[in-house]
Amino acid sequence: MMLLLVLGLMSFQTVQNDPAAEKLLDRVSKKFQSYKSVYIEFDYNLHNPDAQVDQETNGRVSIKGSKYHAEYEGVIDIFDGQKRYLIIPENKEVNISTPEKGEGELTPAHLFDFFKEGYRFKMDIKQFLRGRTIQYVKLLPVDENNDVDYVLLGIDAKTYNIYKVIIVQKDKTRITIRIRKFDINKPFNDQMFKFDKSKYAGYTINDLD
Repeated sequence: MMLLLVLGLMSFQTVQNDPAAEKLLDRVSKKFQSYKSVYIEFDYNLHNPDAQVDQETNGRVSIKGSKYHAEYEGVIDIFDGQKRYLIIPENKEVNISTPEKGEGELTPAHLFDFFKEGYRFKMDIKQFLRGRTIQYVKLLPVDENNDVDYVLLGIDAKTYNIYKVIIVQKDKTRITIRIRKFDINKPFNDQMFKFDKSKYAGYTINDLD
């Protein structure tokens, strides 16, 4: 799944990076951390020419600190700060797990700082899209066994928010995430970040810990 992409485990401080790219990414991360909450709507495309796969979908995610409530690809993904609840209505099941700290997983709450581990990076092209100036940073996995060939982060040069993420895998799969709505500091009810078991009567509950 789009938000279950496992990244490498080596810290970016141990490899040589483009200073300009490092400065830009640091600014992106600090800007995101300054928000009390974030609401994002995004478009998602998965394309693999060899497998003749071209899937289009969209999703949304509400983030408050480390907590999030996301809906994408037909699933509901909730993290309450300790436990993660992946709700799959199609299979009528809920998978509960405790994410390991520093495991480098690209989750909604880490969309704006996942690049701090497992990658070296450099500045890439600049584009002008829909009235925006988008500066791309290319991320290259430190771990050669990573399934990812490279990642392109498209950063809005005015707001320092991420506008687009392009993930290119070694099997030619290309995942594109484009953020089409970005609202900050919205008042969220904390109940949305909690799993309510009573809403899922008849579901199989799998505790994966």
